[in-house]
Amino acid sequence: MKQRFLVSIIIILVVALSYFSYVYRSSTDAFTQQMNDAKEYRTDDYHIAIAFKDDLPAVGNNTAILRLRDTKGNPIPEAKIRGQAEMAAMGSMPSMRAPVVFNEVSPGIYTAEFDLAMRGEWPLKLQISKDNKSADLSFDMATGRSGLTISGGGVSMAGEMPVNDNQTTFPSTPGVDLSLNKQGFYTVGKYLINVALLENAKLRQGDNPLIITVQDRQNNVLNNLDVRLLVKSALEQSMTNPGAEDTPAQDNAALVALLPSTDGHYHGTIVLPQAGDYDFAIDVSSDLLGHGDLILTGQTGSSELHAATATPAGISHYTCSMHTSVRAAAPGSCPICGMDLVPVSKQQTQSGVISIDARRRQLIGVKTATAEYRELSKSITAVGRIAYDQHSASEINLKFDTWIGELKADFIGARVERGQVLFTVYSPELLTAQQEYLETRGRLASRGSDDSLLKAARSRLSLWNISNADIRALEQRGTPIEFLPIYAEKSGVVVNKSIVSGSYAKAGSMLLQLADLSTVWVEAEVYEDDLLLLKKGMSATVNMRNLSEREYPAKIDYIYPSVNPLTRTTRIRLILDNSDGELRPDMYAQVHFNKELGKRLWVPDEAVMIAGETRVVFVDLGSEGKIKPVLVNTGQRTKGWIEITAGLSGGEQVITSGNFLIAAEAKLKTGIAQW
Repeated sequence: MKQRFLVSIIIILVVALSYFSYVYRSSTDAFTQQMNDAKEYRTDDYHIAIAFKDDLPAVGNNTAILRLRDTKGNPIPEAKIRGQAEMAAMGSMPSMRAPVVFNEVSPGIYTAEFDLAMRGEWPLKLQISKDNKSADLSFDMATGRSGLTISGGGVSMAGEMPVNDNQTTFPSTPGVDLSLNKQGFYTVGKYLINVALLENAKLRQGDNPLIITVQDRQNNVLNNLDVRLLVKSALEQSMTNPGAEDTPAQDNAALVALLPSTDGHYHGTIVLPQAGDYDFAIDVSSDLLGHGDLILTGQTGSSELHAATATPAGISHYTCSMHTSVRAAAPGSCPICGMDLVPVSKQQTQSGVISIDARRRQLIGVKTATAEYRELSKSITAVGRIAYDQHSASEINLKFDTWIGELKADFIGARVERGQVLFTVYSPELLTAQQEYLETRGRLASRGSDDSLLKAARSRLSLWNISNADIRALEQRGTPIEFLPIYAEKSGVVVNKSIVSGSYAKAGSMLLQLADLSTVWVEAEVYEDDLLLLKKGMSATVNMRNLSEREYPAKIDYIYPSVNPLTRTTRIRLILDNSDGELRPDMYAQVHFNKELGKRLWVPDEAVMIAGETRVVFVDLGSEGKIKPVLVNTGQRTKGWIEITAGLSGGEQVITSGNFLIAAEAKLKTGIAQW
């Protein structure tokens, strides 16, 4: 019976291991297959390929797959890969971040899940490290747009070139890279597509034979696909018929099914009913690679076909005037608010400079100030409370179990003097100890008070908080003291009490707590940003709300070593003289510091635009109304001025009024996306 049971358990374990192994291999194979179609990027130490599980980043949960190899093509396991996707701040809406942390699923293959809160641009930054090698990469990423475009830290291994004025570039649309590669193909999902008129003929009214070539992403020809072409014309007037001004717009559409030949070529003839501009929508589909769409435009009299959304020469991109994080390579509408996109010139993008003429400056109300070096001080105000001096505090407890007799210091706040009776106690142990001492003293009276046994018995009473005066009284009386008095060792005020007359107290428990209030502490909370300006021994003045006419001089006695994680403040301690007794524990206090900052570069605080963690100042270049946005680093802020630690030089003119309208125009015209 036991053997059959063990055999059953073994069979179950084997089946379970086989199942999980199959699932693991299947998921790993799926990841590996998906990476085969992904673009690969190169740094000094790594080759990186990135793909998305669902091809397109989308609002909500996303899964990214990353393959990491060395320069020889070997997988790199156990690397640390972390990143962050960030949507830039828009108006009053702060920037949004989505952490991206990769975990290894097989050697050199990593996955990460991340959430995108809304539609739009989410530039992605990645940090990769292994042993002593590291890389920082930046990518352009957007919801609804296929793939990534590297923007920093590496280069594409597919020969991706930077965009310039002389390069024909088109926007990335879902599943489509509208940049022609070196062979003249468009990347459309998992396809490469080339469209050409036979013998480079020009488009004309009537029949136009053409050929479409389709390959996969590895440049393998694809035959037996379903390839269709839709031709559509919408003209307000005929280019060849000037008298047709009053002719209504025509909407001519024809669907052409292309016939396959060999080597991935598909032939067909399109019939154009009249001269003019036409859109050619090409649809490619197969069971294995799925669906792909490409839209081209052409004009009769020309042999060239262009992507329908080509960016005109001199235009960097199109953006939304309300949501400048939105970027597109063609006119259209904003995916967030639906407004028409407006063009941003390459000259403006590259220089970052905008021009505002004198009339518009006057309408906006532009004012300027000079960035200048000056000596300023900073006032710091902290809120605190009065506390008793813990150095002078004393706690009353006993070394034996006892009952409280008469309680003299019977309320919190009672003033006691040194040597004053606080309370009396009754304890059977204490009575026994006194009786033993008297008996020992009687037996050893002839030996004198220096006898060791007598000294030991006397020391026992002293250790039990019996004073020398009470021991002498015990010796004179010859009988134990039933209720022993307990005296104050220091003068002070009762600040804590846990007993009443007749209560029982265990040995070691706190009975009373005394504190000397002739000096008190002020414990104040200082924000961590101001903490660097404060040091031990620094002078301060303290005011009380109910003693507003008085100022108490003080110095910082101690700066506590920790920061409160909720308030982001650190406690500091000051010591005040309270010989007149006006200051009481738990009173509120205001602490004032004044720190000389020395000579630093300052601008009026109105000059600095704040968006999330970014700081921008507009510099007036003075020539032809030109204004340039400059990213700056800021330091201290005091008396209407902000310290500039990087980004500006002394003497530069900065805009202090009208910044908001200038900022809107700068973001619109220069395409600055990160503020």
